[in-house]
Amino acid sequence: MAFGPNTWLALAGYACIAFAWWAHGRDRTVWAIALLALGAGLLRTGPALDPTLHEWDERYHALVAKHLIDDPFKPTLYTDPNTPHIEGSWAHGHIWLNKPPLPLWSIAGSLKCFGAFPWAVRIPSLLLSICAVVLLYGLGRALYSERVAFWAALLFAINGHLIELASGRTSNDHPDTFLMCLVLAALFAAERMVRQSSIRWAALAGACIGLAFLSKSWPAAIVLPVAVVWQWNRPEVDRKAAISLFATLLAIAMLVALPWSLYSRMAFPEVAQIASASHWQHFTESLEDHGRPWTYYWVQLPMLHGELAPLALLLFLLGPFRNAPAKHAALVVWWLVPYLIFSVAVTKMPGYVVIAAPALCLMLGVMIEQWQNTAQRTSGKVIAQIGVALLVLLPLRASLDRVAPWRQPGPRYIILDAWKNVEPKTVVTDCPWPIELMFHTPVVAAYQHSLTSEQREQLIAKGFKIRSFRE
Repeated sequence: MAFGPNTWLALAGYACIAFAWWAHGRDRTVWAIALLALGAGLLRTGPALDPTLHEWDERYHALVAKHLIDDPFKPTLYTDPNTPHIEGSWAHGHIWLNKPPLPLWSIAGSLKCFGAFPWAVRIPSLLLSICAVVLLYGLGRALYSERVAFWAALLFAINGHLIELASGRTSNDHPDTFLMCLVLAALFAAERMVRQSSIRWAALAGACIGLAFLSKSWPAAIVLPVAVVWQWNRPEVDRKAAISLFATLLAIAMLVALPWSLYSRMAFPEVAQIASASHWQHFTESLEDHGRPWTYYWVQLPMLHGELAPLALLLFLLGPFRNAPAKHAALVVWWLVPYLIFSVAVTKMPGYVVIAAPALCLMLGVMIEQWQNTAQRTSGKVIAQIGVALLVLLPLRASLDRVAPWRQPGPRYIILDAWKNVEPKTVVTDCPWPIELMFHTPVVAAYQHSLTSEQREQLIAKGFKIRSFRE
């Protein structure tokens, strides 16, 4: 076993989770939630210290964010339109509208403060994930109890898939992390909006919806049906007051989200049209070999939330939900709407339904509390205790597999310092890591392949210098 920063951070993170459980058992609520948030941060920090950008989506997000430092309103992959590119392509284009700008702006701010380092790319997602633990605890306490809230926050903190998303190790990484955390923040505010009939909470919920839209577009709309269910179950509230609340929420959401949407369509109409068409193609075509059967997300449930999670969710529907549908309906909507919609889509990736992760954690928290109470009252004590233990230990084991504290990641690529001092307007060919090279160096464009004679002549005529990475 190789001991390194990842090992010690993981050990410290799991120790914080254990101490949080101890503090919770002694009704030290503030300490319990603080330790959970700290543990979640430590568990994500180790993987975030991976020395190189990850080859899925993170490298593209990092490069576009780096370019946004110079021009926040012009997202580009290949910055100079005179270099060879495929306009509208998310992997080879000039203007880059594959994802909305908020996560990229945040990464750009981090890179501006700390420099073009892979770990700096991950700081915004790490901070949001830590905040999400606290928000989920607050929402769980408002909806149920401190015990349900604690277990939901704990399951969120140790979830291996969420750890990988925040640390950039898996596809959709930082945009999905932003979307999930901002949807959670919007629902935290929306619950208080409904419960207190508060315009201020409605405005905050709307702002969070708008920011979630600027993170990954239309999935942010999941907040609306969940909030409507909460409102529907409060018939004593004046209808005009409820309409006023939701009108405020929608107005603020549009005020936040629409300016970028309108600007990008006016400034880059062709690329915006291509990006929009590509998003809808996910529902009708198998893009990049990611076509999956409709059962894909349901089969993924035990891998993402523990092997006992499907049974626990079924028992939740047959027990707590059937006995008190009004109390639990909003959580079921929060879970099922994304799962059903994205099950229809032909193209599927695990991160597409990550916005439902907090709802799943809350429902599993409800079952943990119910089984703990059962363990105190009936002859099923041993079975209930085993169920509670497995609902926590199985995700914990998956978390260990993802964090892998026994393994210190080495660099996926090596870029010599000489490339960091190249002349302006240098174009590099025959590079196995073109996106990474452009991120770490001032190289204006890099390609895996060689250029044609015509392309070389055109670039040289425009003052570019062409070098091969093999030199």
